[in-house]
Amino acid sequence: MSESSTVVESDTVDEGRPFEWWMTSNFAMGAAFSAFMALLIPPYVTEVTSDAAAAGAVMAVISLAAVLGPVLGTFADRHGAHRLVMTLGVFGMSVGFAAFALASEDAKFFAIDSLILGVSVAAVAAVGPVFVVGAGLSQRLEAKRMTWYSLAMPSGQVAGGALVGAAAAAGWSYSGRFWIASVFCLVTGAVTWLTSKEAEQRLHAVMYAGQQRGQDGLDEADGDSEPEAPETPKVPLKAVMFSSFGLFLLVTMLTSVANNGINSQISNIMPNVYGVSEAETSTLISVAGVLNIVLFVVAGKMMASRGKIPTYSLGVIMRLVGALGMALVGLMTNAPALLGIAFMQILYQANPFARLAQPGTAVRFATFPAGIANGWLIAGSALGGFIGSLLGGVLADKYGFNAVSWMGAAGAALSVVVLIFGVWPRASEGADSGESSDAGADPVPQVS
Repeated sequence: MSESSTVVESDTVDEGRPFEWWMTSNFAMGAAFSAFMALLIPPYVTEVTSDAAAAGAVMAVISLAAVLGPVLGTFADRHGAHRLVMTLGVFGMSVGFAAFALASEDAKFFAIDSLILGVSVAAVAAVGPVFVVGAGLSQRLEAKRMTWYSLAMPSGQVAGGALVGAAAAAGWSYSGRFWIASVFCLVTGAVTWLTSKEAEQRLHAVMYAGQQRGQDGLDEADGDSEPEAPETPKVPLKAVMFSSFGLFLLVTMLTSVANNGINSQISNIMPNVYGVSEAETSTLISVAGVLNIVLFVVAGKMMASRGKIPTYSLGVIMRLVGALGMALVGLMTNAPALLGIAFMQILYQANPFARLAQPGTAVRFATFPAGIANGWLIAGSALGGFIGSLLGGVLADKYGFNAVSWMGAAGAALSVVVLIFGVWPRASEGADSGESSDAGADPVPQVS
């Protein structure tokens, strides 16, 4: 079977099935990362240590551990273990939250608890999108499938925010709330494992088609020879860093400083800068998730019609508007809560556009397999999150929580500069040279 026929066959099988239950892994990610971690860990650590910088350090450790994305993505590609890595990531988040519940306000365990959560997040984030972007789908079908996969994340954010808000309103201790998070991830991990076998088989049929054709030839010649494990090429660091992919990776890191840096302190920023209570902040996170669901559909249609880079660019620019707006409002005397909330929502509503198009754009610029590309993507985002969380905590402790928004605005501004003057010209060159069929489908704004 030819490679092109493999892709066509994949389209035929998958058409009309945009949602599959293995996407529960991203539902768990939305609840864990955008709700449980954001709403529980910073205020809990700040309460225990009386130090905002400590909360930033704990969130930074989570991000730093997620730098293992390339290792996990390479492992999954090399050993055909995408389902295993993704599922263990969800179960790992359950273990991490259980560890926080058992910590009993003992700060000595915060570092190892954070490492567990960070590695688990990296496992799900590095491998999950590969089930879509690595399956050889057409741009239209990939956008459709990626939209549904991405919709699972804000849905989880809504569920997680609602659970945390209800537990806070009922007066549950932080330990009890962490147990809720742990059980949530345990259940979704089981669903992920039980429903992902067929999706992995389809992925491997496309990813390892070349090796399988070669093995089929050996089988005809040698009879009952055993199939060899798929081989994944080693990727030189130069091909990652000093390339179009490297520029895109830099944008990813800088925009992550803004998004994840602010997100890591959002449960402290909203009460201390705008006077929004803890329960109201939980509600705002859930509202953001509901709005994300609507905008993921919009972003999916935009990606299908306009391409990945315009969609991703809109998300990056929205993050700048949101972060800068939050910072400016925070300077006002008796900062108006509604205006601060509005810019906070703009920051959060950038996620559908940036996250939906990010994995496919990374694969487009990469000259190596999708799992490795997505692993590096997660590493870049994690490094930005590490810098944003750590620096944000230090700035909050020294200058107040509005300084975190100013840090986010600076990171977002730099990401827009690199995007416009670095990524856009490279993308246009790729389209002009016919680098790939997808490249030709992405209209890119011209910079004179």
